[in-house]
Amino acid sequence: MTRKEFLTHVGTLGLSAPFLSYLLSACDDDDLFFPEFDVNFSGKVLVIGAGAAGLLAGHVLNRYNIDFEILEASPQYGGRVKEISDFADFPIDLGAEWIHTDPNVLARLLNDRDTRAEIEFINYAPDTLNIWKNGKLQKRNFFTNFYGEYKFKNTTWFNFFDRYIAPPIWDRIRYEHPVVEIDYSGNQVAVTTLSGETFEADRIILTVPLTQLKNNSIRFLPNFPPEKQNALDQVEMPDGIKVFIEFSERFYPDLLFFEGLFGILDSSQGERIYYDAAFRKDSQRNILGLFTVGDPATPYAQITDDDELIQFMLAELDEIFEGRPSQLYLKHITQNWTQTPYIQGSYSHYQSDGAKEILTQPIENKIFFAGEAYAGDESTVHGAGESAYVAVERILRGIG
Repeated sequence: MTRKEFLTHVGTLGLSAPFLSYLLSACDDDDLFFPEFDVNFSGKVLVIGAGAAGLLAGHVLNRYNIDFEILEASPQYGGRVKEISDFADFPIDLGAEWIHTDPNVLARLLNDRDTRAEIEFINYAPDTLNIWKNGKLQKRNFFTNFYGEYKFKNTTWFNFFDRYIAPPIWDRIRYEHPVVEIDYSGNQVAVTTLSGETFEADRIILTVPLTQLKNNSIRFLPNFPPEKQNALDQVEMPDGIKVFIEFSERFYPDLLFFEGLFGILDSSQGERIYYDAAFRKDSQRNILGLFTVGDPATPYAQITDDDELIQFMLAELDEIFEGRPSQLYLKHITQNWTQTPYIQGSYSHYQSDGAKEILTQPIENKIFFAGEAYAGDESTVHGAGESAYVAVERILRGIG
């Protein structure tokens, strides 16, 4: 369940146990695993991007002993899955953080009955919820009965990939290899990077954020098909930023919402919440997180100077909490996804129901697509991973 949906999923998680330990291989339910299939492919695959989808594509290709490489534009893997481990006494997700479904989805992503790993989760059902409305702070704790999802307790989304997905394919990732051209006019696909280096493969799995396609950061030869370009015009990847602030004392609720045009959960233009990032983390630190995407994120994301940003935020919090934040401030860390090279935004927001289906379709059985923008129901890490499984299966089964 997401924050956007908690009023329509009343009470499904809010009253359950606060912690859950889960063994990735503990359940024999076949629905937890992607089925094996016969391979009808013997060529090479290039994966563009080493985010969640790119890493899971490599994970599956490696399991089937397929020749592949992953080209990553940045100096590290993870994409919008990112961790900082030395800011507090627990690791912090600078990118994707919540698990918007049952945690057994991790077993499904790993898809390996032989791997055992116990991961402890938090049932993220906050106890206190406030609303900032018309210049007044209002308690709405009864809403917490209708809201719940999961978070990692002592680890992060990044840690899951770092421990269980990435190690077997580390030597297949080529870092600082931003792709600038994809030529699919011949029998093989030729991929050219910014440095002028060329890679050839029989199939491509393109997992870059949609901003890179919308900004024409990658040239296509022949041109990007018109129907895909039209579909691309119907999807946005708006501003997104996360900030974590440590205070010497706690003065804030578990969750702080801001009233939108149609109520506190109006997500038509985006989201903005402050939240206790140390909630049920067995931590004595006072870490307040800001998560915001869309129009509410723009005033934060457009501030490129970090000192100016924290002063902007402290002034906002001072108004809400009567000046205490500035008095108690210790330090902060910022992840401005709008300003991050090769990302430049949060996650996909479609304006047309049919655009996603069009964008997901392969090009001439040579270029396949995977990532959160091509996920089934919503933009999530597990959705990105599952889209990678779908793309790899289509290639290896030869079904186009």
